[in-house]
This record gives sequence, C-alpha cells and structure tokens, in this order.
Amino acid sequence: MVSVTARKIRDHSIERTTHSGALGRVYTGYLISYPFVGRGMVIFRDPHGHRMITTPVKRVLGEPGGKMIYVETENSVYRLEIHGEPLFPMKAPGE
Repeated sequence: MVSVTARKIRDHSIERTTHSGALGRVYTGYLISYPFVGRGMVIFRDPHGHRMITTPVKRVLGEPGGKMIYVETENSVYRLEIHGEPLFPMKAPGE
C-alpha cells in the first residue's frame, strides 16, 4: 500500500462529452496493489471507505519502484505520482 496522487490525463470513454468534467481530475489516496493488466485499479480515497475503481487496466508504463507511473484503462489514462515508500511491499506483475 502506498500513498498516491492520480490525475486523469486522457478520456477514451464512449459517453464522453466535448467538455469532459472528469478530465484533469485529481484523486488522492492509497493504492493497495500495483496495477495489473485485466483488473480494475483501486485507490482508497479516505478512511470512510470511499474508493475509486477504474475499468480494467490495459497497459502500465513505468518502473514498479519508480515515483511516477502511467496507467491506461479501457476508458482513461492516469498519471500516478507515488509519495514516499510503500507501507507494505507491492509486487509487480509476474512476481
């Protein structure tokens, strides 16, 4: 688990309008595990259980130990900024 700030930088969704309000939106919280292709990415946003769950991940760019990664989902692309060290070890895909 690691503290992250995720910013939506692209929206591929079919229902997108010309002025997509979610584009550029910032989500701050805790990433429980490294994003896996084929699974939704989950960011816990506050102690009350609110969370952001994405559509399934298509691609992850960046190093598992790096401070910034890009996650492409079926509908969007997110830039994740990692804050500090993981509270628990996060395994990269294939480990």
